[in-house]
Amino acid sequence: MATFSRPALHLLLALLTLFAAHASLADQSELEARIEVDAHSYPWSPIGRLNAGGRGHCTGFMIGERKLLTAAHCLYDSVSGRWRNAGELHFVAAYQREDYSLNSPVESYQVSESFTPQHSVSPENAATDWAILHLTKPLGLQTGWYGLQVLDQELLERLSDGSAVLLQAGYQRRRSHVMTATFACRFVGRFANNAGIAHDCPVAKGDSGSPLLVMNHGRISAVGIHVVQARMNDDPIAGVLALDAFRPEAAAPSTRVAANALSDHWGPGQRPASGRSKDRMPLKAIDGLLHALGFLPRSKTISSEERQEAIKTFQERRKLTPNGKASLQLLEQLLLAQQKSPSPDSD
Repeated sequence: MATFSRPALHLLLALLTLFAAHASLADQSELEARIEVDAHSYPWSPIGRLNAGGRGHCTGFMIGERKLLTAAHCLYDSVSGRWRNAGELHFVAAYQREDYSLNSPVESYQVSESFTPQHSVSPENAATDWAILHLTKPLGLQTGWYGLQVLDQELLERLSDGSAVLLQAGYQRRRSHVMTATFACRFVGRFANNAGIAHDCPVAKGDSGSPLLVMNHGRISAVGIHVVQARMNDDPIAGVLALDAFRPEAAAPSTRVAANALSDHWGPGQRPASGRSKDRMPLKAIDGLLHALGFLPRSKTISSEERQEAIKTFQERRKLTPNGKASLQLLEQLLLAQQKSPSPDSD
C-alpha cells in the first residue's frame, strides 16, 4: 500500500457542520423514492457491489479495464481491527438480483496511510477515505467505465442553471440486490478544506464507495466517492470525497502517488464494447423518467410502442426531433427536464 501523510482537514463551519453517522440519516420515504435502474445497461453497468469477507458490502465503480474506486473504510475490518486482505474482497459489476455473471477477485489495493481506521466513517477521515482496487479480470471491457472530472466553477454554473445534472447510484443495504439511483442531486457546498462535496441526494449504508456522477454535454463522468453521511441545519446530506484531489498538477504530497496512479483516467470514460451484453439502452431509467414527467402511466410492463409514443410526445413538447428512439442523449434530456420540472409523483 502506498504511503501518504495526512493533509490538513478544516471544516467550513460557516457553510455546514458534519456529524458522522453509521445509520442512515435520510428519511425512509426518500430512500424508497430512489429509482431502480437496470444495472445491466450503461451508464449504470460500471457500478457494482464490493463484497467484503462475508461481512457486508459497499459500492464501487470501474474507472478502467481492471481498476475501480471505493471508500477506504469499506476495506477495514473493525471487528478484528485490521485491513482486510485483498483475497477477502470480491467485486460484482452490474450486480442485479443474484446475477453474479460479471465478477472478479481483487488482486491488490491501495489506501492512504493517512486514513485513520479508528475514526472510520467521519469528517476527520473524509479527505483520505479512498481506495484504488486492482482486479484480476478486465471487467471494464464488459461494463465500460467512467472518466474522472473536476467539479470546477464552470461545471457548478452549468449545474446551477440546469444545463447539467448530478446523479448518485449504489446498493443501499435495505435494497442490496438491486441498484437504485437518485437524479438531480443538488450541490450544497464544500467541506474538509475543499476536499469534500456535500449534496442532498438520500444515501444509506451500502452506498459507501458509490460514485457521484455528472451528466454534461452528453457525457457521464465521476466527480466524487461517497464517504460519509451528515447533517446541515438538521437536514440529511451526503458527503463525497471530491476527485479534484487526484489531479496530477494539483495533488498535495499526501495524494501524489494516488494521483499518478489515476493520471490517465481523466477525460472521457468508455462505454462497453459494441455487442457486449451491457451495451444496451437504460430503458428502466428512461421509463421511470417518462413516468415522473407524466408521459407514461404507472405500469410494471411498458411496450416498446408505448415507450416510442411517449418519447415522441416528450420530444415534440421540448421542440426536439421526434424520432421516438431511446438513447443516452434522450436520457440526458429527460434528466434535465426532470431537474427543471420535478414531479411530486416521481418514483
